[in-house]
Amino acid sequence: MNTINLIAIPFVLLLAWAKGRGLFGWTVMAYLFGFWSFVPLFMVKIKPIQIYEIPEPIKQFVTTYVFRRELKGVMYPKDLQK
Repeated sequence: MNTINLIAIPFVLLLAWAKGRGLFGWTVMAYLFGFWSFVPLFMVKIKPIQIYEIPEPIKQFVTTYVFRRELKGVMYPKDLQK
């Protein structure tokens, strides 16, 4: 292992993160092979970004929690206009 391999790690990690790949595996690969890790990294496809949906029961729980917390501060009808 040369110091050039240690210099290659951040660059390989940045590209692996940009392509949506696992960072740990590419870190080990960059540590072992250095800048040669770019060759297979440029060959892999970019993984699409997955947008996760929040489940409906969790949304309802959060909205009722926030609503109840806001209602505790309401003493008079004028407080609703704030």
